[in-house]
Amino acid sequence: MNPPRGVGATAVFVAAARAIETGRDDRLFDDRWAGEFVRASGWSPPTEQLDDSSREELTTWVAARTKFLDDFVLDAVVAGCGQVVLLGAGLDTRAFRLNWPLRVTFFELDTAEMVEFKESVLDGASPAEATRITVPIDLREDWPAALRDAGFRPDVPTAWILEGLLAYLPENDVDALMRHVGELSAPGSAIGATITNVDFAAVVDDAPLFRGSPISRREWLSLLHSNGPSDPVAWFDSYGWRATAVPTDELAQRYGRTLPEQSMLRQARPGERWLVSAVRK
Repeated sequence: MNPPRGVGATAVFVAAARAIETGRDDRLFDDRWAGEFVRASGWSPPTEQLDDSSREELTTWVAARTKFLDDFVLDAVVAGCGQVVLLGAGLDTRAFRLNWPLRVTFFELDTAEMVEFKESVLDGASPAEATRITVPIDLREDWPAALRDAGFRPDVPTAWILEGLLAYLPENDVDALMRHVGELSAPGSAIGATITNVDFAAVVDDAPLFRGSPISRREWLSLLHSNGPSDPVAWFDSYGWRATAVPTDELAQRYGRTLPEQSMLRQARPGERWLVSAVRK
């Protein structure tokens, strides 16, 4: 099975960071599949070229956002969300690795290429505590119809996860996606999301992580089509959601992690980053 390319290759980066986090004694989560995805992609992350502080920084953003969204979705299910939808699911394994307090139906939407690669690594595995349904579709297509056809019920409160997704969609597609999510969300629904407001003009030309990777920095930059809002709370409010936004640095500190002042992450993607949780108004 061919490894993911284009936007799909960015999911391998995230899996690599999750694999590194999983190997820590003080890990924030345990994702046993992450390393399998990276190995199946054929990429060996050049972590041996990084010093300890750089390696720590590499995983901090992904580890913090993963932990935040883990907690978000578990809380949403306890609060009554009977469905979870991952838009641009990538190599996410929450359906497998989280201890679901209640039986939940889990929908994962991504391109057919990504779904096929992921399933080839999972090799028939199925989660014990969730009903997992994959929906192969490009989010620029009629994904709401495909989601309904897969068994999604708009009358059931739903927890939506938008992780590392919106920047890869043009602004008009982001607007359409948010409107569709609102139309499909019953009262009691919730959203967990990553929001980045990046200064693309200040992005540096080189970074150790891209060496030998399935995608170059130039290719990665060409995939970024829109920038996040400078005020995530107001932005979500405009779509009918009551949101709380936590800056990445503050969240990392909450989890016992820090990003250095002269951050490699900020050089690679200068700007602001937030983790957002929101409920339907």
